[in-house]
Amino acid sequence: MRLRFFLDVTGERARELLFLYGGKGDYLVRPSESNPEDYTISIHQGSRVTHVKIPFDNASNVYRFPSGQEFRSLEEIGKALSNGPDILTDCEVFTSLSSPLKIPFCETVVNVGRDRFFHISTSGQEAEALLRLKHEGTFLLRESTSSEGEFALSVKSTDAVIHVRVHRTHGRFGIVPKDNFRGFADLLDNYVRMPMVQNDGSAVKLVAALPTTRFTAATIDDRIDCLLQSQRKTGAKDGFVEEFEGLHREEDAQMFISCKEGRKTENIRKNRYRNVVPFDHTRIKLKSVRENDYINANYIKVPLDARRYPEFGEFRRSYISTQGCLEETVTDFWQMIWQEETRLIVMVTKEVERGRVKCFRYWPDLDEQKNYGTRDLTVKALQENTTEDYVHRLFSLSVEGSDLSRLVHHFQILGWEDNESCPVGSVLRFLHSVNECVQREQIATDGPTVVHCSAGIGRTGTYIALDILTNCILLKGPQCICDVQKTVRMLREQRATMVQTEAQYRFIYYVISAFMKSYRNNSLTSWTQLQHNDELK
Repeated sequence: MRLRFFLDVTGERARELLFLYGGKGDYLVRPSESNPEDYTISIHQGSRVTHVKIPFDNASNVYRFPSGQEFRSLEEIGKALSNGPDILTDCEVFTSLSSPLKIPFCETVVNVGRDRFFHISTSGQEAEALLRLKHEGTFLLRESTSSEGEFALSVKSTDAVIHVRVHRTHGRFGIVPKDNFRGFADLLDNYVRMPMVQNDGSAVKLVAALPTTRFTAATIDDRIDCLLQSQRKTGAKDGFVEEFEGLHREEDAQMFISCKEGRKTENIRKNRYRNVVPFDHTRIKLKSVRENDYINANYIKVPLDARRYPEFGEFRRSYISTQGCLEETVTDFWQMIWQEETRLIVMVTKEVERGRVKCFRYWPDLDEQKNYGTRDLTVKALQENTTEDYVHRLFSLSVEGSDLSRLVHHFQILGWEDNESCPVGSVLRFLHSVNECVQREQIATDGPTVVHCSAGIGRTGTYIALDILTNCILLKGPQCICDVQKTVRMLREQRATMVQTEAQYRFIYYVISAFMKSYRNNSLTSWTQLQHNDELK
């Protein structure tokens, strides 16, 4: 049975892991590097990691803490530490412990951020789906789902995907008994040069690793650095470009998804851009308009399919992705807001950018009201607060002649123009304010959040992807499995071309990186804790 508090790592790796995944007071026990009979406790102390040696006394056959406490086994040490004692460290100072470090087990033998041949949290079935259409000899390394602490090599052979057990003995790795490799990289290099031989005598040659797109939130900076490495070679594409182009190859299949409604003659005038139309299977249908139920908008459900997208776990949220209003679609827009019981609108565009209208102003000025539509919907602007980064408006939406009314929050970011970069800090502050409002007003339990830019695909998709990923990190912590490509793919299955450019795709990574810096500095569990964070100022 694996001891959760004990990790077979070096002091330097212990320090890295504590800073990546831990907080002040978190600890791990590891082998001593100076004496194989001793152990060392590595403790996160905020700005540094302290290492406290637990020497083994051969005469008494016990392990002894600096405080004098004695233990006969590693199990006894773990039990004592679980009670959260103060440990005597350097200069006779006592350091309080909180809990053993929680990390993915694989981090003890691979670097999840940098080793792209390793696919974290991937089952055999998922590996087969990933490799099925790849070239023969394409492979990936993953954790075994049947035996905790073990690993498997999945390889595309001539007509199938085969899975080979990788054993670990005394810190060494191998596939056959004679193997004795220090790490996975050495093992894989060996079998790239020399084919494996199966029991039936057939040879299986490793040709190229399938790069993973999964990583833990804690390793975001390692992953960014890894994706940039290939760019340092003359003329090479970097990893961001490769991942984004992979989405385009997959999107070819979506050419056959129906978009008939948006291309009908009577609906073309309702599209801001002729080439941006909604999928029929996820489009919003206006129920109150008998003659024409069309609006250029799609439901975005998270997760789309819990079986295919298990990484989103307990996070549940729904959005509507739509275009910026045209003058003639403003009434349809407010009909949709009322019909879907939306209480939050996120606007990631200006009304006019570089002289071009991106969105018709669909709301009244402060303290004024306007009527829209066949149901005589009345929108009144109750509040308007402007910051350097965004405007927060509060509208009252009511049905004239009845007691029915709702409050609708409207957030508009000011510094994010089409095809232009936006300061990461500005987007983080915007995300913070929107989500703080969601928590305070309990908006997530109501209707879908409506998000729009101009076309409703580029900045809109980027914002929704960031909202999903950052909220999942808050829910699961730094060990949260993130997959930017798969997140964008899920959005694109519901509205075409979500996250429109490679620059927007890359931007998602950098915002997550900044978010994780804030997370570590504040030990965050909710958006409200970000309000005094210097990282966002």
